[in-house]
Amino acid sequence: MLPEARVRRGRGPGLARFGGWNARRRALRNLKFLLAVALITACGSCRGSEQAGEEAFVAERSVTLWTSLAQVKEPVTSVRYGERVEIVARQNDQAKVRTSTGVLGWTEQRNLMESALWHRARDLARSALSMPVQAQATSDKLTNVHIDPGRTSPRIYQLRSGTRLEILGRATADFTRGGAEETGTAPAGAAVSSPPATGETRHEDWALVRAHDDPAGDLAGWVLRRFVKFEIPPELLDYSTQYRFVAWFELGRVPTGEPESPPKAKGQRAPREAPGPPESAQNESAPAPAEKPQFLVAGIQGPEGQPCDFTLIRVYTWGAQRQRYETAYVESNLCGSLPIRIQSAEAAGANAAFMFTNRGRAGEEHREYTMHQTSVHRTDNRRPLRGRH
Repeated sequence: MLPEARVRRGRGPGLARFGGWNARRRALRNLKFLLAVALITACGSCRGSEQAGEEAFVAERSVTLWTSLAQVKEPVTSVRYGERVEIVARQNDQAKVRTSTGVLGWTEQRNLMESALWHRARDLARSALSMPVQAQATSDKLTNVHIDPGRTSPRIYQLRSGTRLEILGRATADFTRGGAEETGTAPAGAAVSSPPATGETRHEDWALVRAHDDPAGDLAGWVLRRFVKFEIPPELLDYSTQYRFVAWFELGRVPTGEPESPPKAKGQRAPREAPGPPESAQNESAPAPAEKPQFLVAGIQGPEGQPCDFTLIRVYTWGAQRQRYETAYVESNLCGSLPIRIQSAEAAGANAAFMFTNRGRAGEEHREYTMHQTSVHRTDNRRPLRGRH
């Protein structure tokens, strides 16, 4: 019994030492786990409110991705406007992104557009494809394109000077002097923060435009109206000094005709015509008569920021006798809303039509007009609308 008891007693201290080592090992493993959780939580708070792996889109024409944030770094690749990337890390105002080909690199967060804003911009571009064009224009300088009218609205693109534009609509937005400035340097994908207002508030005109630009493709958005140069037809330039053009359209075409012959002096004989080919031969070789367009113009007088898109309409046609453009129709004191829709004449001398919504004393009304040759008449029933169409 004594030897067996000695053996049993000899096992006790060894087992105790083995059990203590296991406990220390478990404690060390738990400590490592807690440290890892704390580190992940701390890094998550450093990244901000957005999670790693968030979808984003390139918001500038071309963006270079870099190997690191160090002063000595190398370019990895370049990505273009609209390319999808995945944000995998953030540090201050920098973001580490993964491209669609799996390349990793760092760039400024201002060069990226959040997913929700990007999809709003694409929806606007798609819906703009079916909107009727109201005027042709170009960007007069480096111009920011916003998702909504207003200087504090997020920027979705930047147009270079001279980009061709199609005007689709108009809106107004408030602007306070000393607030957000439209300088063309605001970061993409973010609203412009406004400093405390120091001056009076005024209303500004904004234009909804459609454009096709490389590398963005088809795009649409709101631009400050004064940054847009309207491409008024040369035939109407003299009239553009009388009021501000808002929209214009070609309704049809009319023959130019022959200029009016000057009166002959008393007793003066008509000059003899040189002999020519028979009349049938003349008709075969005679060119088709030249034609001149007829125009509908909507305009406005006074300062910008008015509640009406346009306050007057004019129709101009070519006068064959005087060989110049003349006013065929005048209507003022309107409060019209864009868009104006037209049905152009299919041939010279055929009827044309146009229509728009006007806000009058009796409320909103739908107006329709028909033009026959050089005469314009209103053809709707002149009843106010109960709701906006």
